[in-house]
Amino acid sequence: MIASLLLISTTLRAHPHNWIDVFTEWHFNPQGQINRVTMRWWFDDYYSVLLADEAAANPQGLSLVLERLLRNVKPHHYFLQLEYQGMKVALGPPERTSIRIHEHRIEIELSLSIRTPLDPTQSDIIYQVAEPTYYFEMLHAEESSAIRFKDAPYDCRYSLDPATPDATLIAYAASLGIHEQGSPGLGHQFAETVTIRCE
Repeated sequence: MIASLLLISTTLRAHPHNWIDVFTEWHFNPQGQINRVTMRWWFDDYYSVLLADEAAANPQGLSLVLERLLRNVKPHHYFLQLEYQGMKVALGPPERTSIRIHEHRIEIELSLSIRTPLDPTQSDIIYQVAEPTYYFEMLHAEESSAIRFKDAPYDCRYSLDPATPDATLIAYAASLGIHEQGSPGLGHQFAETVTIRCE
């Protein structure tokens, strides 16, 4: 269960219980194709305290926290759902990972290869970053640098569409208790959808 990523406080109730600010950087190769994405997750203050306490209680410290977290999210494709020409895109294992404390909050970074580079001039690239049970809400940070392109052609851009869940879905998420798991894909119904295209 995704909730096993952390030590859970029984004082928490409705979903989501924790929040993550997301940053993504999309890397382009010399042919103008996207071949890698780097994600940074910046956890909320409360969750960061729990992880920091866990790290302090273990000789391996934050490195153990990072190892466990990555192991648990691997089956969920590192919370990244990427589509191209209507098909899900295969991602490689993390090429680089790190963890640190930034402004009193835990931040992790992971860089994932894209097995077959994507040409955004041929078709839109669409992605969501979401924890599937909606135990965590994952939204792009408000900073202008939350979505970045590296070595991209000049005519590339993105659009971000916020989720628009209806009142019934919001009420369902709010009704879930601390030990209850949301229906499959619940998190994606509350996720932002980002479209990348190049002319």
